[in-house]
Amino acid sequence: MESRRSLRRSRRNRKTRYRQARFLNRTRKKGGSAPSLQHRVETTLTWVNKLIKLAPIGSIVQELVRFDLQQLENPEISGIEYQQGELQGYEVRQYLLEKWSRKCAYCGVENVPLEVEHIHPKSQGGTDRISNLTVACHDCNQKKGSQDIQDFLSGKPDLLHRILRQAKQPLKDAAVVNSTLLSHYLID
Repeated sequence: MESRRSLRRSRRNRKTRYRQARFLNRTRKKGGSAPSLQHRVETTLTWVNKLIKLAPIGSIVQELVRFDLQQLENPEISGIEYQQGELQGYEVRQYLLEKWSRKCAYCGVENVPLEVEHIHPKSQGGTDRISNLTVACHDCNQKKGSQDIQDFLSGKPDLLHRILRQAKQPLKDAAVVNSTLLSHYLID
């Protein structure tokens, strides 16, 4: 997506414009669906129209389906195994690395191994929720230990505010679309 954006920008900045510049033409209609889902619907309609030309179709039924892939792989799974899943820990770690830009939240060091760190320690009532986790280098993680973040960053109020604010923010552009359109064609 970044390379496409840079190509569009370079085209716009050239002096060889063949049409008038357009602005604000990318707004979505209120209640409209995401472009990826809109593409799925349009592709389905295209194939339906092709099938109509080949065979007489009496009706079309469309369903929104959510697949529980974990349940399909292991039907007996339940409880904490279901919550943790096969990649437990891996996805959380990757999410945190992206969210915190692969830098230590406390000192900002890059290109060192980072550890998952509890902002509010579990020993003081903190949880394992994503909003209570960050990444820290080994040194900062050891210095903080089981201190509360307010105590650890008592002399750095700006850093404390930034970490607490960023911990509550969701990862930009992180969305998982778990929907598939199924169409049943009834041929007369």
